[in-house]
Amino acid sequence: MFLLAAALYASTGFLQFPATEEIGALSAVAIGPKDEIYVLHRGPKPLMAFDAAGKFLRSSGAGMFEVPHGLRVDRAGNVWTTDNKNNLVRKFTPQGELLFTLDLAFKAPDDIVFTSRGDIVIADAGYARIIVSSPHGHVIRSWGSKGKGDAQFAAAHGLAIDAKDRIYVADRGNNRVQVFELSGKHVASWTGFGNPFGLLVVNGELLVSDGDANRMSHLTLDSGRINAQWGDGDTLKLPHLMAVDSKGTLYVAEVDGKRVQKFQRR
Repeated sequence: MFLLAAALYASTGFLQFPATEEIGALSAVAIGPKDEIYVLHRGPKPLMAFDAAGKFLRSSGAGMFEVPHGLRVDRAGNVWTTDNKNNLVRKFTPQGELLFTLDLAFKAPDDIVFTSRGDIVIADAGYARIIVSSPHGHVIRSWGSKGKGDAQFAAAHGLAIDAKDRIYVADRGNNRVQVFELSGKHVASWTGFGNPFGLLVVNGELLVSDGDANRMSHLTLDSGRINAQWGDGDTLKLPHLMAVDSKGTLYVAEVDGKRVQKFQRR
């Protein structure tokens, strides 16, 4: 029997945006090596940076994005974004300077994660596929197609990766998470928690955001069993992509709320 309560995490408030910034729909939040905080939203300057205490530092990216979507920070502190409409993956310095643009004929790339070797795993939602690439754009392998079978996707939306380089894919539209080895071998499909938007491996579990239900689900990494669920329309406003810092603070980008909410595990 799993918990159906907001008992696992308690909200500690919201990341404070400066009044000088025009904020659009929030898409993603990511944490850097020193717990610096990055936010991606759909306003005029979509890439924002904060220090570990939440103090606003800078915004950038004006005129570069069509639909900002995914956001991750690699081990060197570089900031990576996906653009759902420009069909590009970009690499920035921590200061927001463009370093590299990855164009692999994507169609609506939604999210990225990094393997233990530093390769990039990309959820290419429009083509319903997963791409594994070197950091400089050499495609190592890819798999997937449209459909409802194993290794097929309605939309490969959110990604997570664990310490064993197992890849978890939020198959948004098929209401499931699919699990793969880095080779592309299908391991499992997990259901029972609604429509997954974002994924995050944290505290030995897979955290799944269900934007339609404004709810979080906690799944075991070995079997996909639901350990707990929490959240509702009063506490979450379309939770999307997530991140966690070194102290265990959970940051959730909320599309409808145009906010990043912070949570601490009880």
